[in-house]
Amino acid sequence: MDEQENKYLALDNWFLTALGNRVAHAFATELTQVSDQFNGQNLLQLGSCGDNIWLPLFKFKNKWIATPSNIPNKSLLISSLNMLPIERDSIDCVLAPFTLEAFAKGKSVIDEIDRVLKSMGYAIFFGINPFSFWGAAFHWGCVRPFNKENRLVLSSSLTLKHALLNRGYRICAYTNIFYIPPVTSPYLIKKLEFLNEMGKMIWPFPAGFYCIIAQKYQYCSTSLKQVRAKPVLVNQKSVLQGIGKYIHD
Repeated sequence: MDEQENKYLALDNWFLTALGNRVAHAFATELTQVSDQFNGQNLLQLGSCGDNIWLPLFKFKNKWIATPSNIPNKSLLISSLNMLPIERDSIDCVLAPFTLEAFAKGKSVIDEIDRVLKSMGYAIFFGINPFSFWGAAFHWGCVRPFNKENRLVLSSSLTLKHALLNRGYRICAYTNIFYIPPVTSPYLIKKLEFLNEMGKMIWPFPAGFYCIIAQKYQYCSTSLKQVRAKPVLVNQKSVLQGIGKYIHD
């Protein structure tokens, strides 16, 4: 729990930096195109990410942020993210930004998301592309969204899709996001903004992040009791049999 608390407190602070804020706007731009398709009662985000500028895009009645760290001036659910105090099948949509990267065993987090998510609910993952410049920068510690002591465990989009498909999910959307290299200078970030538009047409190099939207499918079985058919013509004389006998005679 202490390790999760330190990681997510550092992640919240990283999203408030110039580089983290630009990544947050890229996530929000991606969700703007699809947010109208999601609706329901309850939305849950795993971890606080700065100002969480994408949350107002969603029109859910209840929107909660679960995080292991106590962040001042924010209304949060303080909890371990792989042991959520939430009932099974109670959440309509789960947002998971950098969630797999925060855990050495990411599958346990996917199982917890699957537990709380309703049937036909949606899970939205933002992850780091390990084969990009960003993946190399995170791996070697040049960019640290969590903390200095713990190195990120990067998981490719293919690994995540395979884990979701094995649990019966349907992949609704998969997109690559953010082609600006991991530079920290606000001046360079602004100057390299054109790479995001350029990356939509040609790929000068792999995108830094990916977004996967998956829908949970669950097989349903009927609860109707099978009605045993009443035997016909048992110990009874059929009308047709009588007619046949009459014709034979």
